[in-house]
Amino acid sequence: PLCARLVCALKQPRPAEKADAADDATSQPLRLTTRASRRMATRAAAVGYCTSPTPLAKLLSSFAARRKIWKGNGSPVRSTYKALITPDWMQGRTTYGGLSAALCLEGARRTLSDEGRLDLPPLRSALLNFVDAAGGAVEIDASIVRCGKAMSTVTSSVFSEGKEGRACATSGTFVFGAPRLQSKVEATRLMTPPPATLPPPAECESIFAGRFEPPGPTVLFPPTFTQHTTSLLASGPGLATAASSGDLYVWVRWKGADAGGGVGEDVSPDVSLLALADVIPPASYALFDSVAPVSSMTWQINFLDPQPVSFEGGYWLIRTRAEHARHGYSSQNMELWGAGGIAAVSRQSVAIYA
Repeated sequence: PLCARLVCALKQPRPAEKADAADDATSQPLRLTTRASRRMATRAAAVGYCTSPTPLAKLLSSFAARRKIWKGNGSPVRSTYKALITPDWMQGRTTYGGLSAALCLEGARRTLSDEGRLDLPPLRSALLNFVDAAGGAVEIDASIVRCGKAMSTVTSSVFSEGKEGRACATSGTFVFGAPRLQSKVEATRLMTPPPATLPPPAECESIFAGRFEPPGPTVLFPPTFTQHTTSLLASGPGLATAASSGDLYVWVRWKGADAGGGVGEDVSPDVSLLALADVIPPASYALFDSVAPVSSMTWQINFLDPQPVSFEGGYWLIRTRAEHARHGYSSQNMELWGAGGIAAVSRQSVAIYA
């Protein structure tokens, strides 16, 4: 099977110099012209690039309940939590979208746990709407829409203090569902798997490798949050190469992840995977002729495997395809593959400023 062949490819010896280059590529600003490097270094210092980064597990440990509203039977209707987003998780003036989504999910999971669902059913689907900027101290409001025997639906939003007071930055709807073992329908191999000829991570370079001129004094590229991850281009055009189409395969993983891709026993695998699944730039970035800002608007993701397994070394394989780009907006389709096959599929709409 394809995934078995990819696993075999991952077991090839990893050249030390290649691995070091790939890991370093997203943990420090890119090599630019001397003048550009000085400008980048100044901006990097200002936003906390690579200075005391806060791992995902540590950031989530700041999650704390602030208040809860209960029903008459002692079950929560709504919970509010607080968290602190450190500067190393920023993307321009706002928080990395994958982290905002993960905070929403963490709030949803904790609220369901308060309902008495200590053994939560698997996350099946999530719909995120990225509304406004967020950073620093934030609050997460989570409300149970319905808690049934098989399926539960929770809405959860991240709020941040803005110029006009408390404002919603990211909103999400999450659906959890227990397996329906009585179903007779099973079709798990309908999607075309990745090419077996894809090179393993050891033979790939960072997707951010290259010489990029920053588009302006307030834009840092690659984004600050990328210091937490490794993203290696396995196939497809590079970023900002004025390509005629965008269809990319990218190996991704958390830096410091264990062999199974985990980032800590206190971090739920679905929270970790949701945060990682949005880590690479939109596929339409390959169509750009230079670096430019982008901003996700909506993201819908379905989790197909309730217990996905990463490839060796904690790597996952993302395929992202640009479907349409016009008038400053783009649409893309994404697939997330693990050692056991397809783990998740998603669609995303993105505002582009190129």
